[in-house]
Amino acid sequence: MPTLKKLGERIKQMRQSFGFSQAELAGLLGIQRQSFGQVEKGERGLDSLELVKLAEVFSVSADELLSFSKEVISTGKLVKSKFKFQKDKLENIILYTLEQCGGKPNLGETVLYKLLYYFDFDHYELYGKPITGMQYVKLQFGPVPQIKQFKPVIDRMINDKKITVIKQLYFNKLQKRYVALIESNKRCFEIEEKEVIDSVIKKLSDMSATQIENYVHGDIPWKVSQMREIINYDLVFDRTVPYAKRDYDEAMQNAAGADTLRELGPISKQEYDYYEKLAVKNKNKL
Repeated sequence: MPTLKKLGERIKQMRQSFGFSQAELAGLLGIQRQSFGQVEKGERGLDSLELVKLAEVFSVSADELLSFSKEVISTGKLVKSKFKFQKDKLENIILYTLEQCGGKPNLGETVLYKLLYYFDFDHYELYGKPITGMQYVKLQFGPVPQIKQFKPVIDRMINDKKITVIKQLYFNKLQKRYVALIESNKRCFEIEEKEVIDSVIKKLSDMSATQIENYVHGDIPWKVSQMREIINYDLVFDRTVPYAKRDYDEAMQNAAGADTLRELGPISKQEYDYYEKLAVKNKNKL
């Protein structure tokens, strides 16, 4: 258990990292700004309800808030990656997402984080490469972008007046959301990339923050990763329904069938149809 002074320092660092003012967080907790200032100075503690509310804002558990370290606040350490981080592509994928569903009341930063994760991981599963190449960290409430990659892009977009940030109460929670001020450059996306993006938006963008958090908790890449560690893209190949983008059983059967036909050599159409029907019959038994 940290001292009040140490806890206050951590809360201040987290608040600044997320871009909140003292007044905004004080309002969420139902206390005066001066009282919240005392929390950050270590002159006042938090009761259990205030602690839970604050933890929800930072997408961590209350236990993690009390044991927060520098590594957690920075959401993981960058690891060597085989993919180049595409900053311009991230910028345009954020703008495009905001164009398509930014007006939905549920689309705060929490939901945006999960959409970005699925854009990259679904595309990697289908085509062997992510769209942005950004790294994602496992936290209690789901995957989040590596802050050292994500935040500089967001800061640049704000400074260049491409987006603006608004904060509001949504179902009694402080919601941070982005608003696009310019259009995205859709020409930067390959056809397959845009198809994946549109598919994810159609499937997940109407989910609330709680719904999409619960949904992602069933996805193998998040489930098997260590807390506060970078999620390995290759884990997508262990996915199961409804997360898998490919039917791996069918692929294995097709590969086995192709091997069988090659071993048999030239065969008649009647024989070929027989083996095709047999493969379908075996699949239906699974």
